[in-house]
Amino acid sequence: MLWWALDAIRVRVTGRNARYSQVELELAWNPGPGADASFAAELLAGVPKAAQLWAPIGSVVLVAAGAGAHPGVKPAVDKVQELWPAAVVTVVDETVAALAGAGLDPEPATCVVVHQDGLHTSVAVVAGREAVAGGLATGGTRGLAQAVVEYLRDEHRLDASLEQAWAALVHGGVFAPSSTVPGPMPVRGSMITEDRVFPSQPGEVTLSPTELRAVAAPACQPVVGLVEQVLGEVPPETVRQATIGGLLLTGPHLPGAEDHLTGLTGLPARRVVEPKAGLHRPQVLLDGVDRLLAENPPAPVIAEHRVDLSETLRLLEKFGLRPPRDPNADDR
Repeated sequence: MLWWALDAIRVRVTGRNARYSQVELELAWNPGPGADASFAAELLAGVPKAAQLWAPIGSVVLVAAGAGAHPGVKPAVDKVQELWPAAVVTVVDETVAALAGAGLDPEPATCVVVHQDGLHTSVAVVAGREAVAGGLATGGTRGLAQAVVEYLRDEHRLDASLEQAWAALVHGGVFAPSSTVPGPMPVRGSMITEDRVFPSQPGEVTLSPTELRAVAAPACQPVVGLVEQVLGEVPPETVRQATIGGLLLTGPHLPGAEDHLTGLTGLPARRVVEPKAGLHRPQVLLDGVDRLLAENPPAPVIAEHRVDLSETLRLLEKFGLRPPRDPNADDR
């Protein structure tokens, strides 16, 4: 199941160098208007534990939807500078990381990246590894699954989990047949009865591709609107180049979503399927961050710690861990 995307904020710690550690914080969470934007900073404040990190911290990478425009970025940057004043801070737009992690050969010079996770979908015109215009639609895979859950309750009186609903979408032939399951699979849950008998009576419903498409297709409209919006914010020459590069779908998009979006936008589209490891984490996104940092590695200034050897030897003698020095011995 593709439920790595339900984590609101993900933290990864990597030892990129024997001399320092690197912290990567993905701000997938987007609080929206009126919400507290300091959640990422609060989470980051709890990261520096001796068991998790090698001292010192040389580099901190923030990966965010909308990069610097993400409301959680500034509080997180302020917290980094408070915790690790010498650390180099890098802010990466997640659509740029997704493009780099897709590993396309050749990589389009300009395209429209549509990156989806559990909570939102980022849409951006990426030109020369820079997001020149972007937007964000809430919902993501969780929103799709929740729509199926509500449909099952209203139309079939079945109370099912988000995991069951998502599996039905992935394998139900919404936009294209599943590559692993020959036909629609049943959704299992509890029947909703008037008397609410406990324990609940188990039940299952097999949703047809037509039903699933009727539920899922409306969720694509905000993405189509964002594609039109970001293309309207860039110069005509960039629009022409982006039209040639087309749409690049990354993250857990449904099978056939690329053809569906091509039909709605008129742009050619390709979908990058997450590798097997990506079922539990956004592997394409993480690969992209690694690739970007490998191409332009941060260069933190780490002060050298010089060990006073004579002081160390005196301490060893004091605690009986080294034989006492013979003052008459030859220093050579």
